[in-house]
Amino acid sequence: MSLISLHAPLPVSIFQGVKSALARVPRGLRLLAAAGMLVAAGYQVWVALQTPAQSIRYALTAAGEDAAGMPWTRNGEEIRLALARHFAGRNARVEPSRFPAEVAVVLDGLDRATCLEARTLTRRIEGNVVIALDGYGSATDCGERNAMTWHILP
Repeated sequence: MSLISLHAPLPVSIFQGVKSALARVPRGLRLLAAAGMLVAAGYQVWVALQTPAQSIRYALTAAGEDAAGMPWTRNGEEIRLALARHFAGRNARVEPSRFPAEVAVVLDGLDRATCLEARTLTRRIEGNVVIALDGYGSATDCGERNAMTWHILP
């Protein structure tokens, strides 16, 4: 016989342990942690409910800010890698051949609905950086599959 078999199991459950551990944390800190989790969950819901065109606008704005902050001595591959990370999950090409004056971002394979919405949401984005859509002046320019090009002007 071993010593372990002679003793009864401990009467403490995992839930009781968590409950007693949380009881020792100050109430204000628990409320702050809960508020932080709610903010994080709300942001995830907001991201999940964005349309593809809204996510394209967000990615273009983030890429534009990155392009504006890059030193002029960066080579093309470094620029391509730095800006392409904003378009993960999309069929995107970054063409940095005219950097620092301009960087082109081409999104291939956009459907008609995304093209129509992106045409209105992202025609021209102005701020610290100007981002302009090339072409697609009217709704008839959007086909079933589209390759849309934006020029980031840092």
